[in-house]
Amino acid sequence: MSKTVTVTMDGRTVQAPEGSTILDVAKREGIHIPTLCYTHLLRPLENCRLCVVAVEGEKQFKAACSTPVSDGMVIRTSGPDLSQTRKLLLELLLDTHYGDCVAPCSVTCPANVDIQGYLALIRHGEYLEAVRLIKEKIPMPATIGRVCPHPCEGACRRHLVDEPVNINHCKRFVADFEMKSGIRILPTPAPDTGHHVAVVGGGPAGLSAAYYLRALGHGVTIFEARDKLGGMLRYGIPEYRLPKKILDWEIDGILSLGVRVRTGVVWGRDFTLDDLKKEGFGAIFLAIGAWASRKLGIVGEDLEGVESGVDFLENIAAGKPVKVGRRVVVIGGGNVAIDAARSALRLGAEKVTILYRRSRKEMPASHEEIEAAEAEGVEIHLLAAPTRVLGDNGRARQLEFIRMELGEPDASGRRRPVPVEGSETLLDVDQVISAIGQYPVVLTPDQDPGMEKIPVTRWSTIGGDPRSMHTGAEMIFVGGDLFRGPMTVVAALADGRKAAYSLNRFFQAGRVEPEPLHFNISKGDLQQIDKEPFGVYKVIPRERMPEVEVSRRLQSFMEVELGFDEAQAKREAERCLVCGCSAAFDCRLRELMNEFQVDWREQPSKKIHFQRVAAIDTHPVIALDPNKCIRCERCYVACRTFQCSNAIDFKDWPKFNDRCVSCGLCVDLCPTGALMERRQGRPVERLDWASVPTHCIQCGYGCEVDLKVKGERLVWIADGRDAAPNRASTCRRGRFRAYDDHWRGKRVTKPLVRENGELRETSWGKALETALQGLKAAAEKHGPHAVGALGSPRFSCEGLYLLQRWMRTRFRTPYVDTLGRRSAEGALRYGLLPDQGRSLAPPMADLAQAPAVLLVADRIEDTNPVTVTSIRRAVQQARVPLWVFGRVPESLRGAPALVSAVDPAKWPDLLACLAVQCAEKLGDKAFDALQKVFGTDVVQTLKGVCLEPAEKNVLESVVNGIAAVGSAALVVDLAPLENLADAALHRSMQAARAVVSAMKSAAKKDGAGLFFAAPYANAVGACLVGMSPTRLPGWTSFDDAPGVARIRELWDGTELPAPPETGGLEAVSAGRIRALYLQDSALLEEASKEALESLGRLEFLVLQENVLGPAASWAQVVLPTAAFGEQSGIIVNQEGRLLTLAKGLAQQGESFPDWDVLCRLMAADGAPFPQTLEAVYQEWAALFFAGAVPAWDRAAAEKKRLAEILQ
Repeated sequence: MSKTVTVTMDGRTVQAPEGSTILDVAKREGIHIPTLCYTHLLRPLENCRLCVVAVEGEKQFKAACSTPVSDGMVIRTSGPDLSQTRKLLLELLLDTHYGDCVAPCSVTCPANVDIQGYLALIRHGEYLEAVRLIKEKIPMPATIGRVCPHPCEGACRRHLVDEPVNINHCKRFVADFEMKSGIRILPTPAPDTGHHVAVVGGGPAGLSAAYYLRALGHGVTIFEARDKLGGMLRYGIPEYRLPKKILDWEIDGILSLGVRVRTGVVWGRDFTLDDLKKEGFGAIFLAIGAWASRKLGIVGEDLEGVESGVDFLENIAAGKPVKVGRRVVVIGGGNVAIDAARSALRLGAEKVTILYRRSRKEMPASHEEIEAAEAEGVEIHLLAAPTRVLGDNGRARQLEFIRMELGEPDASGRRRPVPVEGSETLLDVDQVISAIGQYPVVLTPDQDPGMEKIPVTRWSTIGGDPRSMHTGAEMIFVGGDLFRGPMTVVAALADGRKAAYSLNRFFQAGRVEPEPLHFNISKGDLQQIDKEPFGVYKVIPRERMPEVEVSRRLQSFMEVELGFDEAQAKREAERCLVCGCSAAFDCRLRELMNEFQVDWREQPSKKIHFQRVAAIDTHPVIALDPNKCIRCERCYVACRTFQCSNAIDFKDWPKFNDRCVSCGLCVDLCPTGALMERRQGRPVERLDWASVPTHCIQCGYGCEVDLKVKGERLVWIADGRDAAPNRASTCRRGRFRAYDDHWRGKRVTKPLVRENGELRETSWGKALETALQGLKAAAEKHGPHAVGALGSPRFSCEGLYLLQRWMRTRFRTPYVDTLGRRSAEGALRYGLLPDQGRSLAPPMADLAQAPAVLLVADRIEDTNPVTVTSIRRAVQQARVPLWVFGRVPESLRGAPALVSAVDPAKWPDLLACLAVQCAEKLGDKAFDALQKVFGTDVVQTLKGVCLEPAEKNVLESVVNGIAAVGSAALVVDLAPLENLADAALHRSMQAARAVVSAMKSAAKKDGAGLFFAAPYANAVGACLVGMSPTRLPGWTSFDDAPGVARIRELWDGTELPAPPETGGLEAVSAGRIRALYLQDSALLEEASKEALESLGRLEFLVLQENVLGPAASWAQVVLPTAAFGEQSGIIVNQEGRLLTLAKGLAQQGESFPDWDVLCRLMAADGAPFPQTLEAVYQEWAALFFAGAVPAWDRAAAEKKRLAEILQ
């Protein structure tokens, strides 16, 4: 029993195991101590010092990660002094950190929409997911995509290359896509909280607040003065810019969340704030907009024919009869002025002129609207200010204006316009429209006593906190133009969301808290940033919005802008420079900056010149940005001591050398964006993803990995937990090649049938019918042995089980096989399954305790790289001997190894001789164990096997080495054994078992074990479920009469075909099979090009795969199958461990999970079949485990090995 010590931590007395660090104890007690460079995988690094704590009696703070606790120690983990120290340390780290947490477009956006994120989703065709991302910040993307002044584009760094990305029109594209798709992207409201909010005003701020409040589960009622919701969106923006059917569609979506509405009710006339409180509303959000127009302040503005732009536009929108004069002058330079001018043209005005007192550069209207107005014939007089309106019989007839010039800058830096003396000019007019600004009409305490405590500003707005939107008066919040004065729609939408968050916290915690403000560091604005790196980008023209030609659009209020098509949107999204850090959503450094409320900063001075960065950023799958490196050295130490590759050199920053195996561990451990996955030449845009744990299918190791998913997109892959089977290790194949089915090749998304020599898309019904007809025809013509199936060892046990069951029962064929089957059967027979209550094949984690390692392998680093990692870790960490029979893996070169470069064909003799010599060396118990495996006669025969002199010397050294250390782990690469004849393969596996049996029998020190390295993820599982010509499901032998009877009973008494003389692969190559059902043809190409080419001689070929493989040119039918990450199921890895495949993505197109495709075939054939995935699992598992069948959820959680389940 380990000793314990008593310590006091933050006033709490706790017991801790002796040797624990302060950080260990804190974690166990649930006490938070911030860390940055610490990871449980490594020894404490102490490079960041953020985990410092105060220890009584110590003058200096101590690092919690490395300081062991001692009896009586008194520890304090928090306090102002510690917080100040930690914050200072973080600020020092920032001094050498150069980058952008968030792209400048998102920072500039009033709603802080993740623009970089949704552009990335557009690039990958994830349009609905892009809408979902946008709606996290603004609920009306179709509306805002038409009317937003897009300040984000002003901050776009593409300015430094050519023109800014057309962000707003990309947003409109995905919003329009949503409307056309028939799918509404709406949140599912949280359970009802019982709280209710009165939203006064149904414009953009009120609608936004209602959307997010309902999403949070709060009741909402909107009080709107007009007949319909929308505010200025409905009554202030003309139809040609924002069709009301678009607005109504988005409002309907918001109301569908359960928002209540009362229209035609006016605040101050029909209700007061106290009335709302008495009605039971727990809070009030005021958002009535700014509807009052500012006066011109000149003589004659009260004449008939002079009106405000807001009233003019509202009358048009309300459908009232509106007459315009022949000559119209509009005064102002904002969007209201432009809208009024363009509307007047559409209503029949012959001449429309805009007067604006400043320069074009200072016009508040968007430049696109200004250009459109001029294209339609509107004249714009700049630096012109009205001085008076002249009338005749009470009606406006002339407008006098004076020319202006820009004087000295004012306090804000803007040059004030000053009149030019003597420049007065007269214009003949029939109508003057004033659009120089609006302001809210704020009620007085006389009109509503509830206004007594609500602050009102001198600009006739209601005061409040710009982050929480709280007025400071108990339950009253404010937003939109009532708070800001006339501003943008996007700002109003943002206010509504901010208010909803604060109201939620108000209800939950009883206090007002604004949305968290996440830390950001920036390389600077367009003036500050280093411009040299932008010279490497190719100039790409900005996509232009298609428009209705001028002659047509002036005839009505039809929408002018037609919207991007898909190709335009994708091309424009491709222009994004991805300025924001791809690690922003999981950056540990940024998390700590937020925790300690470190101030934002701009840091335009680079640390390392971009050309130098480019010179070292050359890794094919890992992007390196040393400007973001904080020198924690996690990557360097992990690669050297945990991964044991020594692939990273570290001086001032990390640099990869030629020993890198591309495991990706450094990427997972990097606390910033200095190391990132690279795909298609640039860092992966991680977005704000969901994590789906699953197991890799690239080889037999079955590593636990995390799929990082955004909607229906696989963003990236990370290693899993530090647990079985792979202990946080991954490899290049599993981490970076798992994208293959998703991003490379041609995904099969619909069934294909060959017609007139070409594969053509068709219905599932026709594809299934064609497949059945072809297979049946071959069986009828040539007999049942002419039909066969080659299953994929990367498909699930459930899919493989159904395939062999259907083939055996429907076609009576014995040819059911899979790649890797022969060696997997050997592994099951000689190690994975218990023999006399125990298994000789321990879990792969036990390799770390081996006193020595003997590796029998050929190209194992290609076929099973994580096994090599396990060996490398055992050899280098424990400094144990390594012997290799075969080819030495590149990453093991330099390890203390004794090598015999034997051909795999010699392995049977070499291993057999090793078994005999080990037994003779280790003593009688070992020799007895050897004879139990081989038999006495065979042992005597083996003694006479002749070896080459060099091989004899190597064998003698290995035997002496094993005798010296007591035992060894024997790791057998199964891939080369597949190329041996059956007898040689059997002898190799038998000899390997004999070696381990001899060592275990004689060993005084444990550590002997037989470890298998399989090239395929589920070859072992395929054997267990009967995807084998030599075994039935449940590892049932054809000689096992009771077992065969049990299977026949389960399969409705079907007579089962006897085992064939050869395997399915050999039968295909020999031409005995005429019609073949083949899964995953790409694997066949890797395993046997001869077998692949023999497919051309088949009469009929059915493929089941997710990417068109090399066999497609011979296929008559292709059935689309879900890819990795798109389906669930069970696989059995090289340890015999049951592992689950998790579904994190939807199947693409009309593809289905591998087992479901077989169910559809069996249903079309009229055969009985299990109805669910779990039912399929229970059926095959019951045949193997008998009464010990693990429940599906247990199999998923426990990941037990066969030997453990069968004990």
